[in-house]
Amino acid sequence: MKKTKKAFICILAVVILGIILTIIYIKTDFLKTKEQLFWKYFLKEKDEIVNALSNNEVKLYNEKIKKSSYIKEGNISIISEHNFLKPIYINIVEKGNKDKDYKNIQLDLKYDDKDINQTTIIKEDNYFFVKNEILNKDYIGFENNNLKQLAKKMGIANTDFIPNKIKDIDYDELFTISDEETRYILKKYVPICRKHVNNKHYIKEENVKLENESGKIVSYKVQVTEKQFNEMVIDVLKELHDDEKSLNIICNKVRVIDDTNSFCNINNIKYKIEEFIDVLEKKDVKDETFLSIIIYKNENDVVKTELVLNNDRTISIQTDKKNKIIIKQYDIMNKEINLKTFSEIIRTALNTISEVTYTKEIINEDKQKVELNIKCNLGIENVNINYNYVEQIKKNVDNIIRKDEIEYIDLNKTTEEFYKSLLEKVLKINALEDGKNY
Repeated sequence: MKKTKKAFICILAVVILGIILTIIYIKTDFLKTKEQLFWKYFLKEKDEIVNALSNNEVKLYNEKIKKSSYIKEGNISIISEHNFLKPIYINIVEKGNKDKDYKNIQLDLKYDDKDINQTTIIKEDNYFFVKNEILNKDYIGFENNNLKQLAKKMGIANTDFIPNKIKDIDYDELFTISDEETRYILKKYVPICRKHVNNKHYIKEENVKLENESGKIVSYKVQVTEKQFNEMVIDVLKELHDDEKSLNIICNKVRVIDDTNSFCNINNIKYKIEEFIDVLEKKDVKDETFLSIIIYKNENDVVKTELVLNNDRTISIQTDKKNKIIIKQYDIMNKEINLKTFSEIIRTALNTISEVTYTKEIINEDKQKVELNIKCNLGIENVNINYNYVEQIKKNVDNIIRKDEIEYIDLNKTTEEFYKSLLEKVLKINALEDGKNY
């Protein structure tokens, strides 16, 4: 009897100890490998970025404004640090009703503190109407469909950067996916990534010094070679090729931006994946460090994430846990300027960006404030681009200009001569140089 009792007590003690160790393992970093700790904090940083873009307050506000009238007042400023470029200011007032899908936008342009030009934009019934005294005394209207075709009629050869339709992007829908979809993607693709990087490639460092951060900073770093990265991407793409669920998620996100894009079709995505896999399999890759990801944490919070790409640039990402994201880019080795194609223009522009700060604040259930600040290093000059606005939900909005109140020229029905004349006027606009209207 005594032996049975002792055996029961021993078993109970082992079970209790097992439960305690399990709780400690789940809730703390005790007994976790460097690999497990890296992925724990990497995924935590992902959650904080998503939360800054679309938390519950943001979701509630977005749902409410979809059914409401609103006024949005903001401005864009472009200012150079040493006045190499004269300052540009654009004041923006937008008002309308999202549920009924109409709005007015007024843009007032200032250059070097001089009033230059005013543009009025009306959107209603899937039509846009634009009035600018430089271009035409009447409104110019166009249907919000087949815009690439319209651009070609106007003589614009390269329409790669022109969407077929201008959409009001639902950023909440764009940046967030459901918890169920998140779990599915992580379960399917994280193991593939981990398969190519074993524990020896993970580095933990204690007592790290980090600018503007106090306390005990610990970093978790993973390094992969170009060969490992190439093989990992190929395996991920092969899995994605036959993963209808993930492909549907991608298609749905593309539709939020442009529902006429070829990537809205799963078969088109599969074809591109096959092409990309073929390129990667033929690529000559080196067995040298290609990508490093470093997670810095203070206590149980991630304070910064760094990505070092091919040892020629570093990108850092920080959040303030609520509504701000700060992205910095530095140590860029390759800054050559190439303006031959649209993609090269975009790449060159991205290379000049040194810092991006995005803040979204829900002031109350009917009001939000958004600010986007971009710092650019042009070599001879630093330029700061700021866009901010305050948006407020209203029961009613007065002084809205409606379609049936204006006279306009319909671009979809006008002559080729008018297209050419309009394009010439656009190309001749040099208001930013001398402050004169044409």
